[in-house]
Formats: sequence, C-alpha cells, structure tokens
Amino acid sequence: MPASDIVIRGAREHNLRGVDLVLPRNTLICMTGVSGSGKSSLAFDTVYAEGQRRYVESLSSFARQFLGNMPKPDVDMIAGLSPSISISQKSAGNNPRSTVGTMTEIYDYLRVLFARVGDGFCPGCQTKITTQTRESIIEQVMRRPEGEKAVLLAPLIRGQKGEYRDLFTDLLKQGFVRARVDGAIYRLTDELNLDRQMRHDIEVVIDRVTIKPDQRGRIAEAVELALKHGKGTLIAARGEADETKSDTGANSKSASGRGKGGSARRRTGRGSRTARGAGGRPGDTVFSVDYSCGKCGRSFQPPSPQLFSFNSPQGMCPECDGLGDLFTFDAALLIPDESKSLNEGAVETIGPWKDLGRWRRHIYQGVAETMERLWELPEGHLLETPWRNLTEEQQEMWLYGTGGKHITYTWRGGASPMKYGGTYDGIIPELLDKYRNTKSKLHLKKLEGFMNTVRCPGCGGQRLNEQARNVKITTAAERFGDLSLSLPEVCELSVTEAEDFFSAVALDDIRATIAAEALKEIRGRLGFLMNVGLDYLTLSRTAPTLSGGSRSASAWRGRSAAGLSACCIFSMSRRSACIRGTTNACSARWPGSAIRATRSLSSSTTKTRCGRRTTSSTSAPGRASGAARWWRKATSQKSPGPSGA
Repeated sequence: MPASDIVIRGAREHNLRGVDLVLPRNTLICMTGVSGSGKSSLAFDTVYAEGQRRYVESLSSFARQFLGNMPKPDVDMIAGLSPSISISQKSAGNNPRSTVGTMTEIYDYLRVLFARVGDGFCPGCQTKITTQTRESIIEQVMRRPEGEKAVLLAPLIRGQKGEYRDLFTDLLKQGFVRARVDGAIYRLTDELNLDRQMRHDIEVVIDRVTIKPDQRGRIAEAVELALKHGKGTLIAARGEADETKSDTGANSKSASGRGKGGSARRRTGRGSRTARGAGGRPGDTVFSVDYSCGKCGRSFQPPSPQLFSFNSPQGMCPECDGLGDLFTFDAALLIPDESKSLNEGAVETIGPWKDLGRWRRHIYQGVAETMERLWELPEGHLLETPWRNLTEEQQEMWLYGTGGKHITYTWRGGASPMKYGGTYDGIIPELLDKYRNTKSKLHLKKLEGFMNTVRCPGCGGQRLNEQARNVKITTAAERFGDLSLSLPEVCELSVTEAEDFFSAVALDDIRATIAAEALKEIRGRLGFLMNVGLDYLTLSRTAPTLSGGSRSASAWRGRSAAGLSACCIFSMSRRSACIRGTTNACSARWPGSAIRATRSLSSSTTKTRCGRRTTSSTSAPGRASGAARWWRKATSQKSPGPSGA
C-alpha cells in the first residue's frame, strides 16, 4: 500500500458498520450500491467532512471563530487526507440568470476580455468607436493635401427643434462670425429665422485655414478651441463648404456684413432628412477625444466588465432586465391571418379600416405616408399590402414604432387641413401601455389572450444593452476566417466552436499582452468542458434547461478552477456527475490514472476487469443497484484502457 493512499479504519457514520477501506490517489473512484447502503455517508459525511475539519483546524484561532467548530465524523482513523471539495447531488437551482458560462466562470473572464481588448462599434451606423488625443487630431488635420482649404467647426446642436436666436446672439458676443446651419454657412450678423417645428444641425465656425506647414500653430489653437466648444468633438470640412449664403435680393455690402442696417433676412428650411448628425455632411471628417461615434456623434460610456454583465444595471437590456424574454404581446396572436392587409384588419386589436375612428385613421395614414416617402415606396403600399408580403423592417415599424423619426400627421377635422409633427410608438407599445394602466379585469383578460412569453424585441434574446452587443473581437481561426463576434454571439457558439474561436484571437502585441491571462483561463476552462463530454453545450444555455449530470459537471469545473486537483479530494454524487466522459477527463488532468469502482460497505476488496477494484456489499446480498448494473455493462465492453470506459 503506497504511503500516499487514503486509509480509512472503523467508519461508523450513520449506517456504516466498521468499514475499513484503502482509497488510492490519482484515481477517479465510483462507489455503487443500493439506496441506503452508505455511499454518501462514506464519501460526504466521512471523507469530505474529516478533510474539511482538518483544514479548518489548520487555520488560526482568529479565523476559526468566524467558521465555527465542525464535528468529527464517527471513524477510528483516516490517514492521507488532503483538503476536500464537495460537489453534492443537490440541484443547481432554476435561476434563469445562471448559465453554463456563469457556472464555470468562463463568462467572468469573457467580460474582462471584451472590456479590455474589444473593438466598439456604433449601434446605429456600425462605425468603429475610437478615442483620439488632441495631438493626433492636429496631425490628421495637417495630413490633408497641402494648400487645401479647410473649415474647422464645433458641433453645438444635433437634430433638435427650435429657432436658437439666443444661441446665435451669444456666439456673436463671443467673437464668432459664422455658423453652419443644416449644411450651409451663414453670417451671425444676418438675422436667421429658423423654423421652430423642424430639426436643425448647428455648428459654429472656429476658423477657416489653408493647410500649410507654417499654419500648424494656428490650426492647433483652432483645434483646441473647437474641442472646448464642441464638448470633445471637432468637424473638419472641405474648403468648398466655405461659401457664405446670402439672400438673392441683398446687396453685396449687406451680404458681406459690412453694410449699415441692411442685414439680410432669411428663413432656412427643414433640416436634412438623411445623414443628420456629426459627420453626416459630405466631405466632413469628425474627430473626438471621447469614447463616441465619429459619424453620428453618439457618446458612450467607456467599456468596463460591468457593461457586459446581464445581471448589472450597467449592462442589462433595459427592456427585459437581462432575462432575454418578455411576457408581452405576441405578433403571431395579434395577426392570425397574414393574408390580410392593415386596411383589411390584419391586426385583431385594430380591426378593419372602415371600423376605425377618424383620429386613429389619421395616425396610421400619417405614418404610412411619411415612411413611404422615406423608403420611396408607392402610395398605399404599407396599408394595402398583405402582411406576409411586407418586409421584416416594415412589419417591425408597425409593431414597434419608428423610433425617433419625425412623422408628419394631417388632421382634416376643420375647415382646412392642419399638419403637425410627432413620433409613432407602435402597436405593441400602445397595447402594453393599456395593459399596465387598465383596471378592468375583463379588459385585462381580453388583452392577455394576445400575450405570450417571447424573445425580447430590444435585444433579440441577447440580454445586453445595445452598446455591449456591439463590442466585438476578431478571430483568425481557419474555420471562422477573419470573423468578428460580439459577446452574446460568442456565447451562442458550442464549446467546441468557442475553443476554436479563442485558439487564434487576432490581437496586436499590446492587446495580446493585456489579454494573455484572461485568454489562458478561458482556454483552460473550455478545454475542461471538452474533456468531460460537454462539448455540445453553449455558454448561453441556462441552468434550468440542463440535466443533473450536466449541472454537476459544470459545477465540477467551477470547483476545480483553482487547479487544486493534484492536492485535493473531490467528492461527487451520482454517476452522471463524474462518469460523463470520465476517463477522458481523468486522464487529461491526472495522466496514467484509472477509474476505480467501489461497492460500499465492505472491507474485502477484489479486482474486476480492466484492473478496476470493486467490493462486495454486505447490506443486501443478491441485489444489484441500477448504478452497479450500469457499471457492469460499461466494463463488459471492450476498450483500449481507461480512456475507453
């Protein structure tokens, strides 16, 4: 008997009757027997309990006062014990927030990896989000062709309604002369009358320069001032944009601003419908010192591990609170007959067009006319086309609204039509508002007939907010090519695919150094799941959908994450916790090891096939448990050795 073996003498815990046993190290031992034969009493209440008690006693008296005293199991002697870890047969719970990734701690390292080396993209325009220093901005402006004229602007207003007379007056007092309004440059001395019902983009002209080496100081000063007034954002426009607009009937003096009292008076029209936002004008180059999109001007919080957690308010989807599913109105129940158009009553809660009131008619008519102009569709297409023939984007527009798009409504209730602007929320948000606010039980019951648990329309079941869903990492693995995936997309891969994805992550030298530790842990944990036969699982699979064996194997990965297998005792229950790919996992972590099966409650040990040990049970002669029958079947098959069990 090697000195390193675990020796048990006189185990009498619960229904054990003076059991003497020798357990060899570096082996995976299976204890089988009928119910009540003492398997758990030996594994958990004796071996595990004594290992934990001895470990606690090795701590200082100060630490032991917080842990309490642990009772000594009823056993004469146990020798060769190491600190023990228990993976019990208890259920892992039915928490839908718990996934394979969180149970194995892989998701924690993925959050760190994406926060530190992921590439962020704007959710709206998919432009890469970067930060720039002031010096890098100056260098990029100086790289423009020598002799080219450039206009440096600071964005002030983005897609907002108003006349902004006070803003123009304030800019004039600060010494600025020109401003760009909806793509056209005007003098601030001119009286600008903006349509307060339309959305406008306004940038103040900081300086007009010619790109030359001797102009670097002037350009640096203009960049500094533009970033200050633009709150970290600067626009560099081409020189042809520097054409100050003037009224046709105004003389040259008043147009140039040098006349006395003859200032030009003009009204600018509506803002541009397309490409509104920073960088939306042709020829514009946008620079930002913040973590923001250079094209559409959206700012984002700097990425952190909390941003990628669906259990944190910083990262969870605001619509489903990180669950991925919602109890809401189901489109399939709202629209049972997709051969009907909206006019014919495709939506059950709306009904046919002829049954609608004048107010609701003018709402849907206004949405249809505005979106048909925007999408260049024939008149009546959105209202008269069968639902199944509408594109997915058009169906989403009716169901979930148009977002922030400006909709023009026409009310024909008086002597003359009256137009006004607004937004459209969508059919389902309007029904949800009614569901939350109604107090009628009859109305609630009627609405619930159209409701179901469906995928969250905001995140598509990916649980994270839109910023986190658009941070990506690129792999150079052969099966993927140069594919970039977000964290939710990586979690949708199987363990086998995820291992291939992270085998060749495309990173530069600096980011490779930053990601080295996280990648090491991720690859190690994925390799473990492969070895225990869980290669078919995805990291996003929730705990309630796992079998008991899969849960136990996942928990095993979490307990063994510290790499203590060489000096620890793992106590597990049920065959599925340790036999799922058992010898593959065992030989991977402990080379040269073999599986040993033990039928409990016996002091006499005999060898079985393939060199495995078993003991005869004294508790129920002539009876064999289901686990024992399974073991006989497994060992009766021909195998090349332990790895084939």
